[in-house]
Amino acid sequence: MEDALPKVSIVLPTYNGARYIRHSIESCLAQTYSNIELIVIDDGCTDATPEIVRSYRDRRMKYIRHGRNRSLPHSLNTGFAAAAGEYLTWISDDNFYYKEAVGKMLSFLREAGGHFVYCDYYLFQGDNLFNRRVVRLPDTIALEKGNHIGPCFLYTRAVRDAVGDYDPAARLAEDYDYWIRVSKVFPLRHLKETLYFYRKHEASLFATRYHEVKIVDCLVRLKNDLLDVEQVAGLVLDALARRKRGFYRINRALSVVLLSGKVREILQGLKAGQISLENAKARLQGL
Repeated sequence: MEDALPKVSIVLPTYNGARYIRHSIESCLAQTYSNIELIVIDDGCTDATPEIVRSYRDRRMKYIRHGRNRSLPHSLNTGFAAAAGEYLTWISDDNFYYKEAVGKMLSFLREAGGHFVYCDYYLFQGDNLFNRRVVRLPDTIALEKGNHIGPCFLYTRAVRDAVGDYDPAARLAEDYDYWIRVSKVFPLRHLKETLYFYRKHEASLFATRYHEVKIVDCLVRLKNDLLDVEQVAGLVLDALARRKRGFYRINRALSVVLLSGKVREILQGLKAGQISLENAKARLQGL
């Protein structure tokens, strides 16, 4: 019987996600593999999200509310601290699963004896689900080049036990930081199936804070020793040059002349443990 099979905990962090969260919740509850729990973490929502979540009567759902907005990594840590499943994952409040996603990922891990699986996904814009494309991910992820795990994944409790919490200091790249840490302990296995729908829209964190995300991505690579100070400095200067529209080559040349010394000083301070990741991010953003 399916009830004898392992429980899968899905954490759904949300902050003012009323516009799309129903689709996300219902994609979890409609999974063909039904031995799940869905843990919704309300990160201090001020919109209709609490009412929407409370409208569901499925006993597999848990609802936890932060008294104030604390950020995504804190929400993830709250959710996984409350999770009872042997297998773990999380989903964004504006995306949703294919109905067989959890079952297929779980079967893959159980049959392969692995601890972490990631999958291909559909990418679409706004509400236009019909105009979507498939994003095919590589079998081997070069994490030093960027965060290419994608939004659909499942991992065992052994991963959380070994790697621990998401790092609040790595906010905006908390998933990237986590995958790097996981990759140092467990193989990252690719399931070549399209099991997730990823929505691009103007209010997403990636869209509204794109340049900040790119800088944190760089810092996470330095924090985890994937790249050295010189390599990260080049990436940060690129990110800073791209903050202004157009004239990239001119902006890049000016950044090298005006900012390279300050950028290297900040990165060296982070590497030496003299400044925190959050402080380094703030100082780079201020350049």
